[in-house]
Amino acid sequence: MKRFFTFLLAAVIGLSAGARQLTRDLDITVELQQDGSAWITQVWDAYSNEGTEWYIPIGNLGPMTVSDLSVHENGVAFESQGDRWDVDWSRSRKAGKCGIVRKSDGVELCWGIGDYTDHKWVVRYKVTGLVQSLEDADAFNFMFVAPGLAASPEHVRVVMRPAFDAPELTYDNTRVWLFGSESDINLRSGSIVAESTEPFEYRSSLIALVKFEKGIFSPTVERDMSFQTMLDRALEGSSYGEDDDETFFLIGFAIILLGSLGILIFAAIATALGYKYRKSFFGKTKITEWYRDVPVEGNLNAAYYVLEAGRRFAGQGSPQNLIGAYFLRWVLNGDVQVEPDPKSAKRVNLKFINKEGYTNSVEDSLFRMALTASGVNEVLEKNEFENWSKKNYQKVTGWPGRAKADGKAWFQGKGWLKPGNKTTEEGAREASHVIEFKNFLNDFTLSKERGAIEVGLWKEYLVFAQLFGIAEKVAKQFQKLYPAEFQELSRSTGADLMNTIYMSNYLSTRSFTGAAARAGSISGTGGHGSFGGGGGFSGGGFGGGAR
Repeated sequence: MKRFFTFLLAAVIGLSAGARQLTRDLDITVELQQDGSAWITQVWDAYSNEGTEWYIPIGNLGPMTVSDLSVHENGVAFESQGDRWDVDWSRSRKAGKCGIVRKSDGVELCWGIGDYTDHKWVVRYKVTGLVQSLEDADAFNFMFVAPGLAASPEHVRVVMRPAFDAPELTYDNTRVWLFGSESDINLRSGSIVAESTEPFEYRSSLIALVKFEKGIFSPTVERDMSFQTMLDRALEGSSYGEDDDETFFLIGFAIILLGSLGILIFAAIATALGYKYRKSFFGKTKITEWYRDVPVEGNLNAAYYVLEAGRRFAGQGSPQNLIGAYFLRWVLNGDVQVEPDPKSAKRVNLKFINKEGYTNSVEDSLFRMALTASGVNEVLEKNEFENWSKKNYQKVTGWPGRAKADGKAWFQGKGWLKPGNKTTEEGAREASHVIEFKNFLNDFTLSKERGAIEVGLWKEYLVFAQLFGIAEKVAKQFQKLYPAEFQELSRSTGADLMNTIYMSNYLSTRSFTGAAARAGSISGTGGHGSFGGGGGFSGGGFGGGAR
């Protein structure tokens, strides 16, 4: 089995083993102008030891134009050749120069590689007509990073923000969707921030669909279509534009298909064997140990970040579980009181005792949403949070992304995180404790060293079990092994503990799924992007990097 696993891994990696380029980081800043144009700056941290030039394909432009290309390295400006660039020039002739190749549907932005060594290129160009006026909104659907790059980036970040005196972009006037890669999207201090959570693959891309409320921009390009039409096409993911060279497109598609199939087979086998985790994050791909203490100092956002960022093939975290964990913590800590529902003996309500909120802004925002949903009597009754979430879906669907960003900031504050969601040795150890703690709770009845556990610690055990999606199982183990302590904890909540856990699950699941359904099943104002979809985009294309 080991030999087969090694062979399969080598076969999958072999699809791209011939590349002799490396892109460590790609940082893109999009400065949006009032007329809908944008200045885009790309910073490439890369290495190549073959080819004569580096290029960026930007196709499917339609009414948009690309101009004013400039390239700098080490503070030195490259000599612009304008539209006179010739891809057949030698490496020495291209060194220190840049230019544009015009295509039937777009352009290729090109510059000389120069020496075969490490490079940090700063590339800047202008796109007119990026933000376009639709019937009911201003919007764009643009591919900022194309698939098929000769050197897939290990880390990508795209920051989009107005570069004029505009109203601050908020969850109320801006909505965002992300397609093509394992990446997160959030609104931070008036900027739209998209950032990869895993290294890009050959087929990865980054497409951002952004909707703005009318009045922020004055676009010069108008389109006779509704935003819903644009959104529907993006969600279908059925069109990536036409390619002039159909044969090249079909060959590229076949390579992507074979690569995807190999990756899927590899992922299935690796998951079955227990290799679920990113080595760059945990220091290992298989975690079977136990950890008895509450990890990450009890920080739920940090634990949620670990579950999301540390996945190798599929997410471990769940927004619903995180919301439920906070609800359960509030109840167990006495900030929220469980009361019988006078309308039904089978239901309970939540009465808010704590009105001051919490110092952590992410936890406090969730608390404020729930408190607002409870109405004037400040008692959260059946369906109130779900109904409120449907009306305020932008705030609810954007909240998990804020929680993950806060958890990431906690790791950064400890000095445990490096670029590209890679941890230091100490960070990997603490991140592993999160998974090890889940293993411990999951197999608690098997532990020979479980001993007596104080009620206060059981509260945190149950809160984290809720985050892991195993709260009911852990509570049943608790009740079986420590019936007296279980009853004591139940009495402290004012209700049966199993019903309290069930209610936390119910509230979180119904509120978040209701909001997501209202948002079109996409976390439009924050959270994790979709690998597929994004059809109908402008920009991008296929290929790029060294040639």
